[in-house]
Amino acid sequence: MKREFKDLIRLEQYEYLNSEITGDYDEAHAVKCLNGTFVGTEENGVASWLGIPYAKPPVGERRFKAPEYVDADDRVFEAKYYGKCAIESDGYPDNVQKLHSEDCLYLNIWVNEDDKTAKKPVMVWIHGGAYVVGSGSQASYSGANLVQKQSDIIMLTINYRLNMYGFMDFSSVPGGENFGTAPCNGLLDQAMALRWVHENIAAFGGDPDNVTIFGQSAGGGSVSILPVMKEANQYFQKVIAQSGSTTLAFPVDCASAQGKTKALLEYTGCKSMDDIMALSEEELQKAYVEAVSKFTSCPYYGTEVLPEAPIEMYKKGLAKHITIMAGSTADEARLFMGEGPSLTLEEQKIFAQRAVGDAAQCLKKEDKKYYEEFWRVCRTQEPGLIETEFINELMFRVPMLQQLDAQSAFNKTFCYYWSYPGSNADVGAAHSVELLFEFDLRCVGTTSAFNGTNIPDEIFEAVQQMWTNFARCGNPSTDKVEWKAYSADDQNVLDIAGPGDMRIKQGLLADQYKAVLPLVNYYQFMDNYFTPHYLLDVVAARGQNA
Repeated sequence: MKREFKDLIRLEQYEYLNSEITGDYDEAHAVKCLNGTFVGTEENGVASWLGIPYAKPPVGERRFKAPEYVDADDRVFEAKYYGKCAIESDGYPDNVQKLHSEDCLYLNIWVNEDDKTAKKPVMVWIHGGAYVVGSGSQASYSGANLVQKQSDIIMLTINYRLNMYGFMDFSSVPGGENFGTAPCNGLLDQAMALRWVHENIAAFGGDPDNVTIFGQSAGGGSVSILPVMKEANQYFQKVIAQSGSTTLAFPVDCASAQGKTKALLEYTGCKSMDDIMALSEEELQKAYVEAVSKFTSCPYYGTEVLPEAPIEMYKKGLAKHITIMAGSTADEARLFMGEGPSLTLEEQKIFAQRAVGDAAQCLKKEDKKYYEEFWRVCRTQEPGLIETEFINELMFRVPMLQQLDAQSAFNKTFCYYWSYPGSNADVGAAHSVELLFEFDLRCVGTTSAFNGTNIPDEIFEAVQQMWTNFARCGNPSTDKVEWKAYSADDQNVLDIAGPGDMRIKQGLLADQYKAVLPLVNYYQFMDNYFTPHYLLDVVAARGQNA
C-alpha cells in the first residue's frame, strides 16, 4: 500500500554529532561502507544516513591541502545527525547543524525504502552560497520530500570547504609551493565525495554508473567545472547546472585572489606557510571575518587543478562523455539587488543603474559598441530594468549558453529559462526561485520571499518529474512536455512560464545573447561593482525621502 505523503522538511537546529556504537543497534538500517558501518533512521518510509565522512578531516597538517580519502574501518557509527558545516562568516538560517569546523567533509543520503527498484539512479546535490556560505545540512536541501515523490531516486547532499579554506592561492607565500591545490581544494572535496559515492552507493541500492550531480548558483558553477576535471569526471554521467556556469572560476592572478592572500598575511602578521599553519582555527577564522571575507571567493584557473579556463577545456572535449542540462531565471539579479524583498522594485532600479553605470566605465573603447547594442535589443526599454537585464545576461544566462554551445558539439545538452515569477512582484523570477519546486518545500514556500503562495501542484509535479527523468535516462521530457535538446544551431530552450505553460522556444532572446557574448570576460568587473555599498546608498536615500 502506498503511503500518504508527509512533509519531512523540518528546521530543528541542533549541536549534536554522531558517535561510535559499541552496543546493540538497528541492523535494518545499518549499511556497511568502506569506512565503517553506518546506522541510519527512518520516517514515513524514507531512510536517511546523515553525517557520513567521505574524507579525512582537513585539519592539522592537512589544512589547505587536497583532501585525503577515508581509511577502511570495521567500526559501527551513528548516522543520525548532520556533520559539522564548513567554516563560514554568516551562515544561512536554515542550517540544521549549528556546529562549524575545518573538519567538515561529510555527506548525507536519503532513500525511499518502500521502492524496491534495483540500482536506483543517484542525484548528488552541491549547494550554492557564493563559495563562502551554505552546507549540505540546510533544511531547504533535504532530500526527504523528493525521494518520497520520486521513489526510485537516491539523493545526497555534501559539505565542502568554503572561502579561503577551500579557495586560496598561496603561490606568493614562502612555502606555498607545497600547497598547489589550495586554489581549488573545495572542488577537490566535491570530487572526493563523488569517489566515495561511486565506491559505496551500491550498498544503499544505488547505481554507481548512473550518477547525476546538480547544483544551483555556486553549486551550479561547481557542477559546470567538475566535468572538465580528471579528478571528478569519471564518477558521474550527467549534470544539472542551475544559475551557475564555468565563469564562476576566475584567473588566479585576478585582484580578488591575490587580495585575499595579501589580506591574510597583513592581518595575521604571518610571513610564511609555516606561520599560517601554526594559527589556531579561531585565529584563522577571525582573520577571515575581519579581513579576507572582503574579497570574492571562487575556484581559480591557471593552477595545478585547473590549468586553463574551464570553457576552453569544454571546447577541447574534456567533458565529451557528460550530458548536461542547464538554465537560468528571468530575474536573477533582483534577488541580490533587492537583498530578497527588502528593496522595492523602484529602489532596485536605482541600485542597478548605479552599479552597471559604474561598471560600464571599465569597458574598453572597442567593446562599448556591444553594450550599446544590448541597450538597443533589450527585451525591456525601461531604465533600471535594462541594467538589471544586463546583469542577468552577463552573470548568468550568456555564460551558461556559451557553455552549452561548446558542450553540444560533443554530447546532448538541454536548456531551460525559468520565467514563472513568484507572488512577490518586486522580486519576480529571481535567483533561487526554482528550489521551492525542485525540493518540494511547501511548508517553507507559503512564507518564502521568492514564491509566497504561488505554489500550484502542477508545477511542483512537472519540475520534479523533468529533473528526475533527466537523472534516470538523460532526457528530461515527460508525458506532458517534450523537451528538445539544445544545440548552438537550433537553440531549443524550454521556457518554464507557469502551470500548463512550458514550451520550447527557439533562439529565445538571441539578440541579447549575441550582444553580450563578446563581453562575457567582463564578468569579474561586474562582480567588483555588485557590492553592498550601492545597497547602503539606496537605503540611506530611503531614509532621507521619508
